[in-house]
Amino acid sequence: HSFTGDAEELAMLLALDLYIGINGCSLKTEENLEVMGKVPLDRLLIETDAPWCDLRNTHASAKYLQTKVDGKKKEKFVMGQQVKSRNEPCNLIQVLEVVAGYRPDVSSLDELASIVHANTMRLFWPHQEEGKQ
Repeated sequence: HSFTGDAEELAMLLALDLYIGINGCSLKTEENLEVMGKVPLDRLLIETDAPWCDLRNTHASAKYLQTKVDGKKKEKFVMGQQVKSRNEPCNLIQVLEVVAGYRPDVSSLDELASIVHANTMRLFWPHQEEGKQ
């Protein structure tokens, strides 16, 4: 959850056969991006950690964002718009965009979404067959 460690910490967690959760806090710096790029695809999960850990234009990951989120200050709240600097679950697409954009071993958002979905199912519903509910 919310992994921000270095390559050595990543290796230690992977040796324990754990999954690695990536969110906006995991994608702030170039070093964060480099370490995220080392997470094996079959151990990768994505998350928002809403209402925290939003992706910002000042983060190294900003160049990979395709979906822009505009928000209003909470004092100027408008129904249907997000509150500025408050992350929302619907922003998960941004984490997906950054991970897919950075990693050369991912060919598309759809491919990465399928991989992350399979990982999520394997972790939380290990006895459920793929494709059945």
